[in-house]
Amino acid sequence: MEKVKCTIADVLMEIHYRECIFLKTDTLEIVNLMDYFKKFLPENPTEEDYEKLPSKESLNIYPLPDYDFINHKSIMSEFTHNIYDNKEARKELFYILRNHDYMDKFYECLKKYNLYDEYRVYASDYYNFVFREWCEKYNIKIG
Repeated sequence: MEKVKCTIADVLMEIHYRECIFLKTDTLEIVNLMDYFKKFLPENPTEEDYEKLPSKESLNIYPLPDYDFINHKSIMSEFTHNIYDNKEARKELFYILRNHDYMDKFYECLKKYNLYDEYRVYASDYYNFVFREWCEKYNIKIG
């Protein structure tokens, strides 16, 4: 299976409400926490085996910024506000942002108007800033 390369901005851009994604900070891998911990367990684990598991912090595994910390709506609104050449797209995107469950619909609309790649480039600085802010807040060293 080939590993897909993406940026931290790509990963943060896809974090939805009530979703938690973990980063192994020493290797910069996105990990599924349950699968990762299975490496440390015997085939038929006992309760005692679970108690002996190393901590997430000792393994350099941290939950990435969550939906509330990221504030997707802020960058999406800013991007939409700056679309001057396509008033129809602007109107539709602002309408989508009025909803509670807006992320997937927003991305679908961007793709409909061929604005998705432009948005990714535009928003990457914002998502990278959020990541750096999160690292500072939790005193996480990368690499």
